[in-house]
Amino acid sequence: MGILKKIKKHFKRKEKLSALQTQDIINIHLYDASEKTILFASRDFPTHDKDSGSNRLKEIILIYKKMGYNCILFAPHMFEDDPYVQFYQQQNVIVFVENNTYKNIYAFISSFKKIDYIWFNGPLALNLFYKKLKKILPQTKFIYDMVDIHFLRFKRAIEIEPNRISLKKNYKHFFHLETVIAPQLDYIVAISDKEKEVMSQYADKNKMITISNIHYPKIDISERKGFKESKGIIFIGSIHEPNIDAVKFLYDKIMPIVWKTNPELEVKVIGNVADKLDIKQYPKFKFLGFVESVEELFMTSRIMVAPLRFGAGVKGKIGQAFEYFFPVITTDIGAEGMQLNDNKNVLIANDENSFAEAIIRLNTDETLWNTLRDHSVDSLKPFSIEAVSSTLKEI
Repeated sequence: MGILKKIKKHFKRKEKLSALQTQDIINIHLYDASEKTILFASRDFPTHDKDSGSNRLKEIILIYKKMGYNCILFAPHMFEDDPYVQFYQQQNVIVFVENNTYKNIYAFISSFKKIDYIWFNGPLALNLFYKKLKKILPQTKFIYDMVDIHFLRFKRAIEIEPNRISLKKNYKHFFHLETVIAPQLDYIVAISDKEKEVMSQYADKNKMITISNIHYPKIDISERKGFKESKGIIFIGSIHEPNIDAVKFLYDKIMPIVWKTNPELEVKVIGNVADKLDIKQYPKFKFLGFVESVEELFMTSRIMVAPLRFGAGVKGKIGQAFEYFFPVITTDIGAEGMQLNDNKNVLIANDENSFAEAIIRLNTDETLWNTLRDHSVDSLKPFSIEAVSSTLKEI
């Protein structure tokens, strides 16, 4: 952050703080000293309707609430008027916000008799808060949630763009965090057994647990529009680098092949990818930006595509499609860690020709489309709330 931005942020914080009253704006009255307490620390406040990682964290927090824990959520520079803060407060989660009572999160934490667990949401939170929290809470158990293996994602990106210096710097930074710092914690949460296997080269296997994304059907299959009533292609993504690459790959390499056969086939892109792309360069795609509810689009479109060439972790967009019985075409990277079978749960294709062929096939083969739709429930079973709850109880 530049010095000018830091100064502006400082004065904005002072201005907002001066407007606050001294009443308890942190809902600390919810704290029950007889119950266990877990603090979730995040670099960015989770926006559960905008990205799958935030949605996963939301589900984990709510599971801990059902288990009877005091749940505290913290990310820097948050105020009580933020709608996401208000969402969590409505779920009876104690949310630390900027206030006139506690100087910072560390002073706030020190006011509790005991915090049993601290859950770091990804490497950025680990990097920012671990050392200080370890000093002031030496008896607390620390949990590192990888979200995905970041160094693996950058390693795969380097294979595609070997000359990008920024990728190499990020790889080195995250490799140190995830293989040197993370193994010092009490528990490491991997998002799939595949990533757990990778991390077992660097960390004690007994410290590692798998907690994947959490998905469940959002509609009844009877509500899903049928093959003939649905049309078009959906891609859902964000400014996350693998998503940006996927849009380019889809537009430049895959769809030109498809459009030779199906020139009218429409592609809609959901999410804020336009923040990283000049959408004028992609005139044949319809960019929708942030969509508050994807239900109607998912239920009326025929195909979800996720042509991811690099990345890591379990892809929330694919699990989200299954929640609406929405057939998916993706790559091996996209399907990684999800226990999916080609031609049963999804179609898997890794190069532009096979991916284009899969789109043409799924767009015309109603029997295949119905097969993928009907197996969506089976695709979701490893990601159920019950499965995750059982794992969390073991910690």
